[in-house]
Amino acid sequence: MRDRFWRRIVDRKGFTWLHIPGLFLWLASLVYRALFAISRRTAPQPVELSVPVISVGNITVGGSGKTPMTGFIARSLLGDGIRVGIASSAYGRQTIVSFTEPGYKVQKRPVEETGDEVMLLANDVPHAMISVDEKKVEAARRLAESGEVDVIIVDDGFQHWALKPSLNLVTFDAGVKRRWLRLFPNGVLREPLLAIRRADVVVITRANFARDIQRLRNRLQKIHPGADFYHANFFASQLTLNNQQLAIKYLRDKSVYLFAGVGNFRSLHKQVTALSGDVDHYLELDDHQIYDQSLLERIKAEADEHDPDLLLTTAKDFVKLGGFNFGRELCYLDLAIDLDPGEEKFVHDIMTRLNLVRKD
Repeated sequence: MRDRFWRRIVDRKGFTWLHIPGLFLWLASLVYRALFAISRRTAPQPVELSVPVISVGNITVGGSGKTPMTGFIARSLLGDGIRVGIASSAYGRQTIVSFTEPGYKVQKRPVEETGDEVMLLANDVPHAMISVDEKKVEAARRLAESGEVDVIIVDDGFQHWALKPSLNLVTFDAGVKRRWLRLFPNGVLREPLLAIRRADVVVITRANFARDIQRLRNRLQKIHPGADFYHANFFASQLTLNNQQLAIKYLRDKSVYLFAGVGNFRSLHKQVTALSGDVDHYLELDDHQIYDQSLLERIKAEADEHDPDLLLTTAKDFVKLGGFNFGRELCYLDLAIDLDPGEEKFVHDIMTRLNLVRKD
């Protein structure tokens, strides 16, 4: 609810009553800018680890595809015989516990310990080593000292000054409106656009949502012409229902109740509308939404009222539902990434930059 109201203010046009709270957000953004500058200038010397570090992050709040990109890179490198570690602070989890173990062991932990994104990564890349700590630098340090990884990927690491990355990868959501590109909380920017100059690789995600992708790319390249640029689209590759994978065409003649707590619900809703027979009802929740009993029962009651053929959510939300029985089919979308100029080139460029050698 708070996220949606904040986005209404950020999205304001013309002169409306939304400019009143917008004024307070503008003042808050000035404070944010000052605090951000102080935190960066006073940050200690970054730690350089004994193994290469890939930082995957963004410069906007909300979803831009960081975690799917982290999973994609990890899965690709693992396929080339590279031992991969993933460091995370597990934002949004309900307990504080540190651990370092393979993804297939993380899967057995309660989601309250792992958070939704770490659990999603554990399911996606069960053979990657995953290290979680409140401080990402400590999580990464444990991976490096374990002797069990050849490369470390730091999820959401672009603003993590305590750790020196070997490669900085930034995802930039093409669906973000230009008028939103103001400093948080008056906009969605974590830091000014000029921060892209720290990036080695820029991946423009949800490229199909850009009004003019070439114009956007030219704008970003003008800021940092030395970076490698890629376009990426996230698409639903299949559905999972009762641990079984179904072709996405299963949705074609189905009515759907969609619910999810993700950073960019609008693009998810558009995608599901195009894929399904009809979206009977939808419920947009806050990013990293906690599903308590009252919310689960509300979803069930609304589903009973609208009587869709099935409930649909994301894998990130599914891991937090605790096996709740909604009394009807519940599916989640499996997402895949389509990269331009190509996945093989992307992975090859990363391995070349980091001097990683494929192991058969």
